[in-house]
Amino acid sequence: LPYDRRWEFPRHRLKLGVQLGAGCFGRVVKAEAVGLKKGSEETVKTVAVKMVRSEANVSAMEALISELKILVYLGSHLNVVNLLGACTKQIHKELLVIVECCRFGNLQTFLINHRTNFVNLVDEFGNLKMQDEMENLISWAFQIARGMGYLVSKKVLHGDLAARNILLADDGIVKVADFGMAKKMYYEENYEKGGQGLMPVKWMAIESLIDRIFSCQSDVWSYGVVLWEIFSLGRVPYPGMDVGHILMKEILKGYRMDKPELAPNFFGEMMADCWKSDPKERPTFSQMEEIICSHMESSVSSDYLNMNAPYAKLNQEKENATPKDQFGLAKLLREKSGTKSKKYATPRNSMFPMRSSKKVADSYL
Repeated sequence: LPYDRRWEFPRHRLKLGVQLGAGCFGRVVKAEAVGLKKGSEETVKTVAVKMVRSEANVSAMEALISELKILVYLGSHLNVVNLLGACTKQIHKELLVIVECCRFGNLQTFLINHRTNFVNLVDEFGNLKMQDEMENLISWAFQIARGMGYLVSKKVLHGDLAARNILLADDGIVKVADFGMAKKMYYEENYEKGGQGLMPVKWMAIESLIDRIFSCQSDVWSYGVVLWEIFSLGRVPYPGMDVGHILMKEILKGYRMDKPELAPNFFGEMMADCWKSDPKERPTFSQMEEIICSHMESSVSSDYLNMNAPYAKLNQEKENATPKDQFGLAKLLREKSGTKSKKYATPRNSMFPMRSSKKVADSYL
């Protein structure tokens, strides 16, 4: 995948602020970008900036570069955290990836902090008591399915779909985020991850646990776990079960989580379908989007379609613009690492194999 120079943003126009989050290899800070939009050079916009920790290894930088290229390739969508720019000219010192700032944080933490607002929303028969809070939960499930459906249309699998990787923006909009483990699929429908790195076991499909096979269908399994997280109000999946061989053994034996009490019956059925052992028997994101939409007011679902129209227009404008500049980020990365090994001597598109030996832990930023 190439990098497009049109995303380049002047470093001096970016003022870094407080830290929003951090991981083993990278961190995210709040920032102010001046003149981010063409024609408004003095306008200040609040953004989020992803970067690698100064002490992190080359693999962490490699992972951030791959995420940047995935974001460039994806384009824009209402329910995906959108790329706004990048600072790559000083990659010897730093690489900054500028994305939308979602001021309400990740969905898991939001649900935990607001559990008291989501009570008594389902009657004893599992039927909805339509209140704003329940409508929000259903809306978020719908929007996540839409965002993931967009990824499928672009032949990108996420690989780490979880409530912690869904961000909540203004007006109740949720956005799929954190593409450090995402992959662009080329000629096959799935790929295999090697290595023994850190992996999100409780969100992984049965074929991913056994054979390290990942596909759009394994993302569907993860979506079922996200639904469980939403309607359990941010609780950890498989409560009381430790990550490891015991959990894997139980899943292989057919164990599946019960639907949370708060979840309407049709969501319970959807979760069960997402967790079918045969990936081919699982529903697609577009099918689940239609099912959820049928339980929403038509005016609400049409509103989301209208809200996505500017993003679709932006994608079309970029497709009609000048050809992409395939900037040599891999070369700069090789210079930064001081190595001339074959691993870093090829363009990044060849580092998106369907069968990868790259450790998943290195993708966590």
